[in-house]
Amino acid sequence: MKTISIQGRPVSSLILGTDYFGATVSRDEAFSLLDRFLALGGNAVDTARLYASWIPGCAGASENTIGDWMKARGNRDGIFLITKGGAVDKGSAERARLSPGELRSDLEESLRALKTDAVDLYFLHRDDEEKPVEEIMPTLASFVKEGKVKAIGASNWRARRIMAANAFALREGLVPFQTSEIQWSLARSTPEAHGDESLVCMNEEEYAYYATGAMPVFAFSSQAKGFFIRGAGGGVDSNNQKALARFKTPENLLRLERVKALAREKGMTPAEITLGFITSHTFPAAALIGCKRLSQLEESMKAADTRLSPEELSFLTGGKAL
Repeated sequence: MKTISIQGRPVSSLILGTDYFGATVSRDEAFSLLDRFLALGGNAVDTARLYASWIPGCAGASENTIGDWMKARGNRDGIFLITKGGAVDKGSAERARLSPGELRSDLEESLRALKTDAVDLYFLHRDDEEKPVEEIMPTLASFVKEGKVKAIGASNWRARRIMAANAFALREGLVPFQTSEIQWSLARSTPEAHGDESLVCMNEEEYAYYATGAMPVFAFSSQAKGFFIRGAGGGVDSNNQKALARFKTPENLLRLERVKALAREKGMTPAEITLGFITSHTFPAAALIGCKRLSQLEESMKAADTRLSPEELSFLTGGKAL
């Protein structure tokens, strides 16, 4: 599998997302998915303190499930473990919880649930743009100094805020953000279409920053909730209503036709094309894949080594940079 590098460590370019593990994806199903992901060459597992908390009785289910799996398999050293803290409750209009006390509480709870002394990458799940970066970065640096976090990242932070945070960190001799995670797929979307204005979606301004090679970017919702896979198989309206609300636009319908054409030409599946779109850029990029069944995982993992040329990327986007 292709990899990107975080602090000199190889990270699989396909990352397993686990937001419903231990909840709507049972413990046994989650274990099977995690086992198969490793067997197919993956090593990076993404979770968060928030995951599954919006389901009654499932707060912390994802982290607990992953912690139980690593303990049962004895494989912690082989996993690039990612979690996140500092989010608001799902659907809340409040700003992210980024005070030192809130962040430390989230991290300590995550470490207990994951049954580990440290995580390889710790993201701030959301931003509060009214909070100065000078009040945030020292807390993250303390986590690294204590050995509880090996690298830090920004999830749903705009590029200009990341730049400000890293400029401050470098001036003060603190650890900077080393990667970013935002919503990005071949199907363009907006926070408004997702019904969550705390999200950051890839757009021209964000893309220009990552295109400089400033830092690796992790793409969540990288398959646009199956928009292209279902669209190619059963027609665009075979998608669920959430996918249609977020991604059914004239531009994305044209991209769907290009996905089908390129898939036919290259003898690939739509999943390979759409994931390859993320991982074939000139700057380091990894795609999070969300799977509830082994068949979905198997299909996504076919894209582990997909490489699309600059001309093919341009064809998919109609000549645009995204």
